[in-house]
Amino acid sequence: MKNRISIWLVSLLLRRKRVRLAEIQDAWQEYSGEYGMELHRNTFMKYKRMAEEMFDINIECDRRTNEYYIDSPEMLNRSALNQWLIQTASSSDVIARRKKLADRIVLETTFGGEEHLDAITEAMMKNKCITLVYHSYWADAHTFTVEPYFVKFFKQRWYLVGFCREREGLRVYSFDRMGSAEVSREGFKMQSDKLPQVLFDDTYGIIRDDTPVEDVVLRFNLQQGNYIKTRPLHHSQVLMSQDELSMTFRMRLCPTLDFVQELLSYGSSLKVLAPDSLIDKMRGIVRDMYRQYE
Repeated sequence: MKNRISIWLVSLLLRRKRVRLAEIQDAWQEYSGEYGMELHRNTFMKYKRMAEEMFDINIECDRRTNEYYIDSPEMLNRSALNQWLIQTASSSDVIARRKKLADRIVLETTFGGEEHLDAITEAMMKNKCITLVYHSYWADAHTFTVEPYFVKFFKQRWYLVGFCREREGLRVYSFDRMGSAEVSREGFKMQSDKLPQVLFDDTYGIIRDDTPVEDVVLRFNLQQGNYIKTRPLHHSQVLMSQDELSMTFRMRLCPTLDFVQELLSYGSSLKVLAPDSLIDKMRGIVRDMYRQYE
């Protein structure tokens, strides 16, 4: 409940920019009157401080107008974690208060494993290893000692990326395949070159292999191109050209299997223009698909 109010307050300030306390109180009453709690000044100040600590921000008051606002909101918007907190908490709270609409709100669920998130992130905070009992798709369950570098959410699945001491290499573990995850007594030293911004900067999703980094050029029809323009496939994506029929984008990354699968999902709305290796790979897959239906 406490976190909900703090997140709601930040979301309100992001939307309205500058708001007086009376307006905040009115908005709270309209938004969540069924909670039966009024947002008195002292209560507001408590949740204001909690919001500042939660998101590492400053909520200031302009004494000339008595309006509250977030100082440097652009810094808040640059944090993917903060955006995730605001978006998921806000939507979850709305849905929880609208249970009568359960048959009219259609959601996708994750593949599970969220129960391991607390232990894994605790180990990350303490620079401790994680002891995993892991059930892969192609082998019996094994126990591994893993240095937890970071977690990633991708296509409805949570993943742990870390160094496996038994296998002496970087590995990716899906949460839904974990039988258990416990904080180990063994420690490790987290290095800056193990951060996701370094290890996965040149990847599309969760696969990281020996595929070389290349300049990828993609041409989409105009309808699909407008979507890709607003929802980039990769942070390096740039629009090269556009006409009345198509948009052409360039990005620099490793065209791994998960990236190729994503490209295939766009069907005939996409044509790969470069590199030649990716063109050949797409041709081979499309050719094999065609043979399935001969």
